[in-house]
Amino acid sequence: METVLCPDPVIKCPDLPCKAEQYVAPCVGRPVDLVFLLDGSERLGMDNFQHIREFVQKVADRLVLAKNKNDQMWSRLALIEFGKENELRVAFNLTHNREVVAAGITALPYLDSSSAVGAAITYSIDHILGKGRSRKTRRGAEISFVFITDGVTDSSSLDEAVSAMRREQIISTVIATGSDVDNDILNKLVMNDQEAIFKGEKLSDMLQPSLFDRFIQWVC
Repeated sequence: METVLCPDPVIKCPDLPCKAEQYVAPCVGRPVDLVFLLDGSERLGMDNFQHIREFVQKVADRLVLAKNKNDQMWSRLALIEFGKENELRVAFNLTHNREVVAAGITALPYLDSSSAVGAAITYSIDHILGKGRSRKTRRGAEISFVFITDGVTDSSSLDEAVSAMRREQIISTVIATGSDVDNDILNKLVMNDQEAIFKGEKLSDMLQPSLFDRFIQWVC
């Protein structure tokens, strides 16, 4: 496609991002529904919580979002924060609206709680994605769950929740920082795909171009 559309991108296609892989517009030409599940446990800390806000906003700024609610292409985002079972905060449901995303990120409180990731997965499948006539995802959309957690969580019902992700054909990614992580939980969340785990010494590392660009390429 690049050869046909941009045989000489500098001269013939100066406005198209065809010069190198890193310039390819993210998630072009296909629908991606991206759901962030944020661990709001006390282990996270307020500084890391702020870095996560910046990270999700940066992702929203980078991706090409759907043009309107009926657009069947491009990306949409959702963000929920989970604490202990039944303690959830939805910053915003699946949306293309950048103002809704920015307002939701700004207003999201830090739970500073314990966490139960299995319950958060089940809630997201039932309510963020929806079922039957209440289905909120788009036809043919790739559904991607991005977990931001150290994996230290109540793991009850986790196996059932991961099985539900498999049934829904959800692609999962984990962002974790530091050395004090529960790798067994992280591996379960990504269904044993080691390449889907992004690690840094601290969450602010995800804002650096090397990790951030790799994350964008991964989810796209």
